[in-house]
Amino acid sequence: MNLRPRHTAIIETIDTSFGTVVREDYYQHPKNESNLYLVNSSGEIVWFAERAMDDDAYANPIRVVGNDRIKCASWNGFDCEIILRDGKLGNAPFTK
Repeated sequence: MNLRPRHTAIIETIDTSFGTVVREDYYQHPKNESNLYLVNSSGEIVWFAERAMDDDAYANPIRVVGNDRIKCASWNGFDCEIILRDGKLGNAPFTK
């Protein structure tokens, strides 16, 4: 699959059984849209990751924490657990 960024550069991708998780560079990424999202095998966006704060961005590497969850720390200091099935936040403790 040939992935193309929506707004900035693709920084990281992780293949999962749900699809490919994409993290775009947060710098100059539109604040009204998450820079972390899942695409299916056709390259279509399935979901945008929910954020702990509306204007936050995912700024750190993705960590796989199980078959159905990932974690990614945000610019504003939240360690966000994201459910791969739907992109919703599981747990998002403030860490700064």
